[in-house]
Amino acid sequence: MTDLPARAAVARAAAGARDLAEAGRVLSARRAEVGTTVAGGRPWGEDRAGRAFDRRYRAIEEQVLDAWEQLAAYVESLGEAAERSAAAPEGS
Repeated sequence: MTDLPARAAVARAAAGARDLAEAGRVLSARRAEVGTTVAGGRPWGEDRAGRAFDRRYRAIEEQVLDAWEQLAAYVESLGEAAERSAAAPEGS
């Protein structure tokens, strides 16, 4: 009997873990791109409505962008941890 199915499962797990880590990096890059646009200016305008939006929603915007950044870091680190786990010898 061969352990080919087990090795194939480990290879699939490692590939999935790499994909998960990459997804975290992509989330982070999108956050940087969008966050720079939103936080770096006033995409909603400088008029009265824009100032009102700024007063009401700037704090929420910051919370959303911070949460996005934390989620991206978590997803990337989860993928990296899963990859290490898949690569670890059995029983370690």
